[in-house]
Amino acid sequence: MKWKKILIWIPVLCMLLLIFGFSNQNGESSGSLSRNVADSIISFAEQLNIIHPTIESREHYIEAIQFPIRKTAHMTEYAILGGLCLLAFWVDGVKKKYLFVCAFVLSVCFAAFDEFHQLFIPGRSGQFTDVGIDSIGCAIGLFVIYLFEKVFEKVRQSVDNR
Repeated sequence: MKWKKILIWIPVLCMLLLIFGFSNQNGESSGSLSRNVADSIISFAEQLNIIHPTIESREHYIEAIQFPIRKTAHMTEYAILGGLCLLAFWVDGVKKKYLFVCAFVLSVCFAAFDEFHQLFIPGRSGQFTDVGIDSIGCAIGLFVIYLFEKVFEKVRQSVDNR
């Protein structure tokens, strides 16, 4: 059981390192990554005949969707981190009523640390708003897990009552 409690933190550590690695990119590399993702989305929409951009409007589309892409990526990273923290705390034996709070607090603390870390990366800046966006992502991830837990509980009770 002791090894299980240690090993369950490895996915959390991997996610922390992944987030830290993305944050450690300088502003140009980070911007290039989101630009490439935006360009891929535009190309996909173009292949589906949803849009037919000119060269000028393509740039406009790319600029318009870069911000939502970046913030969605932030939220997704922290939704995953929150879920992994929840699982790790559960295996560690944290009481059920504290599980979600512990997972949320750890994730938000890391978000704050990560934004502070970005103050020292060329072309990046630490933003309080990003800590808020990361926190919202974590909260959404934990809420989805909570909903799944409640649905699973109702299904299990329904099966037990048969």
